[in-house]
Amino acid sequence: MAEKIDYLDGLRGIAAINVMIMHFFVALAPAMVYGSKYPSHFGSLDQIFSTTPLGLIGAGNFSVCIFFVLSGYVLTQKFFKTKENSIIISSAVRRYPRLFIPVFAAVMLSYLLAATGLYHYYIDTMAVVAGSNYRNYWTFTPGILDAVRQAVWTSFFVGGAIQYNPVLWTMTMEFYGSMLVFTMALIFGSLKNRWTFYLAAFVLFINSYYLAFIIGIVFSDIFTREKSLFKTDNRIILLIILIFGLFLGSYPESPLTNNSLYGFLDNGLFESPKATYHIIGAGMIMYVLLNSKDLQHVFSSRVPVFLGKISYSLYLVHFPVICSFTCALFLFLHPVLPYGPAALISIGVSLLVIIPLSYLFYKYVDMAGVKFSKTFYSRLSRPVIPAVPDTSK
Repeated sequence: MAEKIDYLDGLRGIAAINVMIMHFFVALAPAMVYGSKYPSHFGSLDQIFSTTPLGLIGAGNFSVCIFFVLSGYVLTQKFFKTKENSIIISSAVRRYPRLFIPVFAAVMLSYLLAATGLYHYYIDTMAVVAGSNYRNYWTFTPGILDAVRQAVWTSFFVGGAIQYNPVLWTMTMEFYGSMLVFTMALIFGSLKNRWTFYLAAFVLFINSYYLAFIIGIVFSDIFTREKSLFKTDNRIILLIILIFGLFLGSYPESPLTNNSLYGFLDNGLFESPKATYHIIGAGMIMYVLLNSKDLQHVFSSRVPVFLGKISYSLYLVHFPVICSFTCALFLFLHPVLPYGPAALISIGVSLLVIIPLSYLFYKYVDMAGVKFSKTFYSRLSRPVIPAVPDTSK
């Protein structure tokens, strides 16, 4: 659907790892994400993570916003290079089948884990980790028809809580956001006054995650041109934007305290400050990366690019593994080891499961989704009436 750019894949890979880290924290150290709402297990480290820029480690929502900005950019980049409407039409038709195959497989995996009772390890772990503060809202009766419905329909077209794999709340945003940028590119992408429509969309979606897709398409339009006022190689300017973008990206999940570093941002300007600041921060990071050869070199290195390659698979499979294997291992180790070592060993061993599993999922499921989407569009776009050969010659 889009040209592969190594440093963008690298950014996506690091963002996927960050989402996974957040979910490790949620399962085994929730105070690092949500602050004083949960008991502390790592002393002052919990408070530091939940109230300072150190919380960038495990800033899952910020990383999701990076995914959305990347989508807006890469899905329209080829169009702005060629201005061929067929590129947008092809990408739009292929989008659902491309996303659907991996999601369906991930939901079926989650269904099997839930149906065999393995998800109870997560609930049991939270009872230990969160104590009396934990309220078990994650109860459902697994059913194959319900799982199929959530995989086929709810994940993409309805949204909300997806019991089998809660990370799929982003799929609705991803699908509708993709359709949004496809529509904008198709209708406005070749107009001279398209910037007016970009600005209108920015204002309209300022309090929505769809703002991230708008930022992505604007960058796509800007950076596919050889010359632009928005391009710069000034390292000082880029460093300032990078620092402020990371600061906005670290805006905490936990409620702000009276002496919070982020207090000046809580000014009532946005309906959902966390989401909007994370999106703006993600846009700043993307802007710096698109301008900085140094950062492009870093994110084009082997490890980030590999993580980017398996990022969609990793995003889909890591949560079921954490809720079953990681939590089961922690419950086994916790009675015989101090809390910290038990949690760290559980996370380390889980990585040895999640990374290989993500690669296998990428190779045999994600790539099948890509292939299926191409075949689907190819067959759909064939002429209904075959061409009549010219026999007059």
